[in-house]
Amino acid sequence: MAGCMTAISLCTACSDDDGPALRPTLPGNEGGILKKVEHLGGVTSTYDWEFTYDDGRLTKAVGQLRDPYADIDMSYSYTCRLGYGDRRVTVSSSGDKSIAVTLNGSGYIEKMTVDRDIYQFYYMDGRLKGWEKTIFENNFGGAMQYRSSATIEYKDGDLSTITYTETGNPPVVLTLTPTTIPNRNGLLPETIGKELGVLGYEHLYYAGLLGRPTTHLVGQIDIAYPTLPEKNSSTTFEYNNKNGNTVLCNYHTPAGEVASVKYTY
Repeated sequence: MAGCMTAISLCTACSDDDGPALRPTLPGNEGGILKKVEHLGGVTSTYDWEFTYDDGRLTKAVGQLRDPYADIDMSYSYTCRLGYGDRRVTVSSSGDKSIAVTLNGSGYIEKMTVDRDIYQFYYMDGRLKGWEKTIFENNFGGAMQYRSSATIEYKDGDLSTITYTETGNPPVVLTLTPTTIPNRNGLLPETIGKELGVLGYEHLYYAGLLGRPTTHLVGQIDIAYPTLPEKNSSTTFEYNNKNGNTVLCNYHTPAGEVASVKYTY
């Protein structure tokens, strides 16, 4: 199996001696399988994505950073490849980072290390219930640690509350109100990748490795800053559907810009 570990893109063609290759349940298995995410107009910190599948598994993801600051927007992109073995997943990145993932008994990622950075994920009833992240940054020979985490609550299978904290700041509380539109494509809510713990790693969710999707599309997100109420914001989302698939999401960014997300299947 050494060849599979060094050539991640070939892993889906390798056969394990100890069992069949893992086949995660993709979040969009009730509708069209998502192939492309494209942000138009105003943007928040997020990524555009293009996905490639092989035999029902996500094997390649190309991500491009999107950011409200023009000098940062579209300044970074990378390619990630996923390989599947018996009860394991291998991940490689074009950024030459060392990535290792540990799965729980349900086949979801419970721990991920990216070089020295550490991510922990927690689940309940198959849905992401919380996460913790420790990022290490070297400055002039010294190492700084930045920690962030969140607890995630659901009501009747829908995302309802996210309580997000990061080093040196008080908690931020997000309240999510669902629509009545079934989330057949397993889409992530827009604008809150950081608070969900998936910013830059949305592809791992769409690969079926970070828990089940929220049951209905999100209609509104209210963000409350207990010590800075002047920063409180509310964002509403509208959707266009075609042939049973959600193809467009429209909203206004916190800065008031008109924004859209196009989904391709």
